[in-house]
Amino acid sequence: MIDINVDNLEELFMTAPDSTFILDRNSPSVPVEFARLILLMAGERGYQREVILDGLNIPTTLIDEEGASLSVDQHESLLLRMIELSNHEGGLGYELGLRIGLTTHSLMAYALLSQVTLGDAIRFGIEFSQVFVPVYRGKLLEEDGYAVIDISMDMSLEDRLYRYAYDLALSSVWSGLCNLMGSAWHEVELWFNYPEPEYYANYKDRLPTCRFDMGANQVCFPIAQLAKRIHTGDAVMAQLMTEKIKRERDARHQQGRTDIVSLVRQRLICGQQGYPDLEMISTQLFMSTRTLKRKLQQANTSFQLLLDESRLKDAIRMLSSSSRSIEDIATWMGYAEPANFTHAFRKWTGMTPSLWRESHKNSPSSP
Repeated sequence: MIDINVDNLEELFMTAPDSTFILDRNSPSVPVEFARLILLMAGERGYQREVILDGLNIPTTLIDEEGASLSVDQHESLLLRMIELSNHEGGLGYELGLRIGLTTHSLMAYALLSQVTLGDAIRFGIEFSQVFVPVYRGKLLEEDGYAVIDISMDMSLEDRLYRYAYDLALSSVWSGLCNLMGSAWHEVELWFNYPEPEYYANYKDRLPTCRFDMGANQVCFPIAQLAKRIHTGDAVMAQLMTEKIKRERDARHQQGRTDIVSLVRQRLICGQQGYPDLEMISTQLFMSTRTLKRKLQQANTSFQLLLDESRLKDAIRMLSSSSRSIEDIATWMGYAEPANFTHAFRKWTGMTPSLWRESHKNSPSSP
């Protein structure tokens, strides 16, 4: 049995510095292959695809589209439907993880199989896994001669989905390691930070040693295994694949810079309590205020600039399309004193709200 002190782990390798990619629960980010596997398992249990998808916002054509992805919300709705129809039967995460191996993402699988050693493959997987499955984050750690792949998530989930997510993550990592090594690899332990579930007994013989209530979600094995060569490894091909996936990552990160600005803009809507503040929007985007500030800075903007932009658009719309007084508009926009609104508007446009309204009487509103 592997004996590791989780309080004194020395970090060897971490994911690349925080990127500007933002996980939006409504944006495509979960490979459709996961949905196909869920539907396959549903079919094995006697459920037709139409029954599973009925009422869900998941077009059948999307399931069959090569290279497609579901949003986190779509994937969760499909998973919850499967759990409901299975009378809350557990083990779905294990089942999916054991079936996935390296077959789900062909490009990533090819890149991993091209790595020269197991350590190369693990480091590569940790660095680039978020290109294809941005929900998870990983670290490679060592302690007393053992290597540890620590897995975490950037989002909170209810208990049954939380267990599913880590059942899937750890079992699929083990399955992938077996694929890389070309055979079942039992010098591995899977550590879970929750109590042993009842359904584990049904999968015990198909998994390596599992330990529960460990305070972390980790895959542990002797560190000497990191130097083992992968029989399909090819240093030249590994370099070519690394460059290809780096280009893919950079393209997605560039899109992410636009996405974070769009995501904040979408949420800057004035309601009964005024505009949402930085903390509120950070919570909605599942990140800290510090992280949101940094990502906006990387996108060459700031929360205050985006807030001012929204205020200006709303102010112009109301000044040009309504007869409400300057005082009413200022109050609606959250200004305690009309003078503060006037000062801000003059800073944005170079003129007071009343002068702007007068000069644009016969002009269509502009954003």
